[in-house]
Parts: sequence; structure tokens; C-alpha cells
Amino acid sequence: MQTTTIIKMNVQAEKFKLIEWLIGLQDMATLKRLEELRKESEIAAYEASLKPMTVDELIARAQAANEDIKAGRVYTREEVEAELGL
Repeated sequence: MQTTTIIKMNVQAEKFKLIEWLIGLQDMATLKRLEELRKESEIAAYEASLKPMTVDELIARAQAANEDIKAGRVYTREEVEAELGL
């Protein structure tokens, strides 16, 4: 077996151990801490996937926004909230 296959199998085995432990867990405080860790992990993964804009991209975006405003291609806050059902 290749090393990556062995590593994947070990990761899967560890996940199954954690799932079995989690199923039997009755401590709400621990469950809440795990949920916080999950959320933090998701946020970190999302932030790591973001690509910062260059200065030129930022300027172009601002210029396009200004052109939209001048051309009347805007929505009021109330219109946006109504569209979103807020």
C-alpha cells in the first residue's frame, strides 16, 4: 500500500473512534465546545480560501460602483430588506 492510502485509512479509523465516542457523550459543555471548534474550523477554512484584491481591482470595483450610482442602478435599504424578506 502507498503511504497516502495508509494515512487515509488511519484518518478514517480515528474519525470512526471519535464518532463512537461522540454518540455516547452526554456532557453538554463538551458538546458545546466541540460545536465552537467546528465553527472556528469552518471559518478558518473559509478565510484561508479568500483571495485578497489587488489595489487595481479595488479601484476598478469602486469606479464601477460609482458609475452604477450615477446611472441610478441602486436599491434602497428597504427594497433590499423586502427582497430578502426581512
